[in-house]
Amino acid sequence: MGAGAAHPMAPARAPATRNRSGARRDCALAAVAGLALAASFIDFRLSLLPWLAMAPLIALTHDSTPRHAFWLGFAAGLAGIAAAFVWLIHAVRLFGGFPLPVALAVYLVPVAWMALQFGLFGALLAWMGPLPLGLAPALVFTAVEFVFPSLFPWRLAHTQYHRVLLLQSGDLAGPYLLTFTMVWTSTAILAIYRRLVEPAGSRGATRASTRWWPLLPCALLVALLGYGGWRLASVRAARSEAPVLRVGVVQGNIGVERKGNRSFFVRNLEEYRTLSRAVAPEVDLLVWPETVVQEPVPRGAAVLAGADHPFPDLPRPLVYGGLGLDVQLGERRLFNSAFLLRQDGRLGGRYDKRVLVPFGEYLPLADRFPRLRALSRGTGRFSAGSETTVLALDARARIAPLICYEDVIPGPARDAVQRGATLLLNLTNDAWYGDSAEPLQHQALAAWRAVENRRDLVRATNTGLTSVIAATGEVLAELPVFQAATLATEVRLLDQRTFYTAHGDAFAGTVLAIVLVCLLRRRWLSGPRGDP
Repeated sequence: MGAGAAHPMAPARAPATRNRSGARRDCALAAVAGLALAASFIDFRLSLLPWLAMAPLIALTHDSTPRHAFWLGFAAGLAGIAAAFVWLIHAVRLFGGFPLPVALAVYLVPVAWMALQFGLFGALLAWMGPLPLGLAPALVFTAVEFVFPSLFPWRLAHTQYHRVLLLQSGDLAGPYLLTFTMVWTSTAILAIYRRLVEPAGSRGATRASTRWWPLLPCALLVALLGYGGWRLASVRAARSEAPVLRVGVVQGNIGVERKGNRSFFVRNLEEYRTLSRAVAPEVDLLVWPETVVQEPVPRGAAVLAGADHPFPDLPRPLVYGGLGLDVQLGERRLFNSAFLLRQDGRLGGRYDKRVLVPFGEYLPLADRFPRLRALSRGTGRFSAGSETTVLALDARARIAPLICYEDVIPGPARDAVQRGATLLLNLTNDAWYGDSAEPLQHQALAAWRAVENRRDLVRATNTGLTSVIAATGEVLAELPVFQAATLATEVRLLDQRTFYTAHGDAFAGTVLAIVLVCLLRRRWLSGPRGDP
């Protein structure tokens, strides 16, 4: 499409200048759209909202200069992100040890940063202008979602957590194909609405070219549902024939204060042992969550005995979260680790967490500016692991440990499956976030790791949500939050490889390339569309 070509969805360009009341009205509408997106991420029963909520933001950007569109997108992002992730305030206070005023200031930093994603979307969409078939919003939003670095990497597709048929495309493209479909559908709804409400006399020139393309996103949605039905049936069939592993997950419900208080370490361990003994006769493997054991295990240790053994009369093999220790040339390095402990006390493997949480497990820039530690004395000083490790219980049960945050990003799970993992296992402690939406949001993101790689996922958490997610993305069982309990379940050990495991974000990368070509072509043809 040439620089001067019009698209049937695009309205006439608005006047270059706007009065303040109009700008405030636009920002308010954008904020409402952002809050609608946030609502669907807080309560997943509202999963229809995102299919509609993008339409007003798209409409506003089509009627704006890039600068104005940026601020509209930023307003939408600021409202939505602040509402969806309000639990960050509580987490920053507990995790980092900040006083409330500092915690509020720290909270605003990631909120404003993540809101920039929407501002960038608005600016690029307004600058690039329309594309044939209403594709511009879907392409731009998906590309920005893919490349924008976010502390909590939520995706629009994550709001469809309860729509199991729609999740199945994850083994092709992760969440990005569904995100693309959602935004394209929202654009089609907007185009249909405009066609219905515009004056009859203005329809003649555009009717032929606008009446049919909104059917394309509908056809794509139908295709995703069809693919979802087919894959759901085939993966369920594969699971029914796969080897079985009986797993007992222990949720100790140890509060933040007790978990970090050395005087409670022995008591905490004994509570985990008591719960484990009760469930052990039913299972082949016991699992404890993140950092249950607080005594560091030196690298190279082959056997745990005496006071170093967390469970002297261990009835079953155990995977547990603890602390790893390395001492080299007098330098002491501490790791957030997962260990496989066999019944005879031998260590069957250790994995060190590779993706650390800033302001919780480490303080950014503290090595360069040590005085920063005075602001956050509760922040840990963990080192990041460097290797993907698979814990081999036996020849069939090859376990990929993912610690805390590592199940919300695709890389660690995909790396482990490429190394032969047949089961994903997340060890986490979400007690830091209190009674908030975070545990369910965490699980909603984690479910995509199971679908992307077609592996069952066991989530062992300190306070919840402890759960088992099938390779289809279906939640098979879960424990209530803030209760000490055990979960005995059967998981299936799959070894098939998916397109996503092999090729990663090929779809999102292709979308990004298309957007870059369109932006370059736009610049070459007419120069950037700047503000007057």
